[in-house]
Amino acid sequence: MNSLTEVLQMLTDLHITLLETAKKKQEILISAEINPLLGIMADESKLIKKIKEVDEMRMDVMEHDKSYLPLSKLIEQQPDGVTKAEWTSKLTLLQRLFEEIDKVNKHNQQLIQQSLTYTQFMIEQMLPQSKDSGLYSSEAEAQDSREYARLFDLKA
Repeated sequence: MNSLTEVLQMLTDLHITLLETAKKKQEILISAEINPLLGIMADESKLIKKIKEVDEMRMDVMEHDKSYLPLSKLIEQQPDGVTKAEWTSKLTLLQRLFEEIDKVNKHNQQLIQQSLTYTQFMIEQMLPQSKDSGLYSSEAEAQDSREYARLFDLKA
């Protein structure tokens, strides 16, 4: 059972690091810098891979110790009060980390969406107005060459 405690600690540590990474990503999104964002995303990808590996270790440990039980049920059946309290605290911490990571990721998603909306607006402001939906219209050949300056066709 000590191996489950170790695996839960590793999961907790990895999720704390993932939360810190998500917060760093948020700061970078707010500052609108691209190069640091790429590095953070690479780090985040590595962390997620490690979390998957450690979670597989957790599943192996749990199946080895008992026929498969959810962690909460395994905690309830644990006779040792100290171990039970430790596992309960780790599970509670992990659940809080999951919620916080989810919250930060949703905020990051909103920041990205706002950035994309702003970028699209700015591109539309810089491009000349067109009477049709773009190059693929039936009258595209008859248009002035200035009309070909569209960066993107609408829904191409």
